[in-house]
Amino acid sequence: MRRARSSLTTERARSHLNRLDLPTLTMSTAGKDQEVPQQIADRLEKVAGGQATIAQVVGLSRDQLYKIADKAYQLFSQGRLDEAKQIYQGLVAADPYDSVFHCHFGAVLWRAGELDRAFEEYDAAVRYNFANVDALGGRGELLISRGDVEKGIEDLSAAL
Repeated sequence: MRRARSSLTTERARSHLNRLDLPTLTMSTAGKDQEVPQQIADRLEKVAGGQATIAQVVGLSRDQLYKIADKAYQLFSQGRLDEAKQIYQGLVAADPYDSVFHCHFGAVLWRAGELDRAFEEYDAAVRYNFANVDALGGRGELLISRGDVEKGIEDLSAAL
């Protein structure tokens, strides 16, 4: 299953990159334009191939990502949902395999009234960490609110 998902992600990433029609990247050094080093192209290929996250490619550590997440959580707690949503969206893009980022993004979306997107984020959080009790609880409550009481109770029970 992991391989199939990675392959699908790779195909989507390449499709998006191909549609961008990017010009050759150049940088100016001492007044001369030079192509961007092959190392950057290689890093982008790793992201497109699912072998690295954007956070890894740009050198963001787990500690740095979680400090950013702390700021987003503060904004969320203050009711500044648009700002928190923007940060969590960036965190999910930077490290799409982090269950906590998906879970917190789901909570922001839920509070913003975007219930379908919130469910998707809680679902992703559980996919990446089946023991994420916050994501199980959130997904369970959303399932119940959608009328799927049996599955909702399963999630809430698993969260306990």
